[in-house]
Amino acid sequence: MHPGRPLVAVKAKLGELNALSNLRSRQDAQVRVMVELLDSVKPTGRILPALVRAAVLAASHGRTLWLDTTWLGTESPLARQPGGVFEFLDNAIESAALREHGLFAPDAAYLEPVLAVDATEDDLRRVRLLLEHKDRDIAIRITRPGSRPQELLDRIGSIMKSTGTRPGHVHAILDIGFLETVRPGQTAATAETASAISELLGPGATTLLAGSIPAIRTTYTTTARDRPEVVLWDEVRHARASDVNYGDYGVTHPRPPKSEGSPRTPFPYLCYTVPRKTVMLRRKVEKDDVPADLFTDLAEELVKRDDFAGPDYSWGDRELSRCRRAGGSTAGSVPRWVAMATSHHLEHVARRSATDL
Repeated sequence: MHPGRPLVAVKAKLGELNALSNLRSRQDAQVRVMVELLDSVKPTGRILPALVRAAVLAASHGRTLWLDTTWLGTESPLARQPGGVFEFLDNAIESAALREHGLFAPDAAYLEPVLAVDATEDDLRRVRLLLEHKDRDIAIRITRPGSRPQELLDRIGSIMKSTGTRPGHVHAILDIGFLETVRPGQTAATAETASAISELLGPGATTLLAGSIPAIRTTYTTTARDRPEVVLWDEVRHARASDVNYGDYGVTHPRPPKSEGSPRTPFPYLCYTVPRKTVMLRRKVEKDDVPADLFTDLAEELVKRDDFAGPDYSWGDRELSRCRRAGGSTAGSVPRWVAMATSHHLEHVARRSATDL
C-alpha cells in the first residue's frame, strides 16, 4: 500500500525552491507540495522568481503547488498586495507560464490556496474570487487538531459555503507541527478527528502533517533519528482513519527560524531521509576552515553509507555524489545543502510504500 497522495511542506526559500525546480516528471508527480510563504518573499529579489519558476514547471508536469500563508505577517510585502497574496501570485505565475508556453499553457490552475481554519471573511471572499477566475481545489489547514470534531466540521462547512467550493474539491490538513515523540492518547484523538473529517470531505481528502527535524543541531556525531511522524500516521491509519494521507515537513523544522540579524558562518549539515529515520550529519567550522571543504567531507561519509540511495535516485543524490572529493563539485551554502536534501526527500516519499516510509 502506498501512502495515498503524500504531502511535503517546504518553506519558500531558495534551497527548497531549487529542489522543486529539479523535480522529475514521473514518479514524484504523486507527491503534493505545499509551499509555506514567508515574509522574505518580496515582489523584488531572488525568491519570488524561484517560486514562480517552480510553479510553472510543476504545472507543465501536471502538478499544482499548494500555497500557504500561515507564516506571513500583516506587514509582509505579499500580504499588502492589492487583491491579496493568492491573486498576486496567481497572476505572476500565469503570466510567466504564458511567456514560456504560449498557447500551450496548461488549462489547470497554477496554485491551490491553503486556508487557515480560522481564516477571516475577507480571506474567504478573496479565495472565492480566485475560484471564480479559474476553478481549483482548496485546502484547509487545521493547527488545533485537538478541537472537538463537530466544531471543525461546522467550520469546514462554513468555509465551503463562503468560498463556493463544491464537495470533492476540499482537502483538510491536520497539522501536528513538531513531533518529538507520539504522546499517550494522541493517536486516538487524532484518528477521531481525521475519521470525522474524512466522512465529511470524502476518502483521501485528509492529510496528517507533522515533522521531527529539530530546530537546533547540537552534536557533530552522525546519528540516525527516528521519524515519529511516520509512527503517528501509521497508528492513526490502523486506528480508524485508514484513508488519511501522510504528510511531513521535509528536511527542516516545522517552524521557520526567526531572523537573527547579521549572517554567521554556517556549519555544514545534512538531514538525509531513510526508511523511518533521518540520518543527521554535521561538521564544525573552526577558524580558517572552508565550509565547502567540510561539506565535501560530509558528502564523502554519506555516499559510503549503506543507506545512501545512489546517484541515480534523484537530482539531489546526484549532486551529493558530485560533492565528494573526486566528484568535481562543491557546496558551501545552506540553500545548496537544503536543496539536495529536499530533492532526495521528495523522491523518497514518492517511491516508498507505507511499510518502509
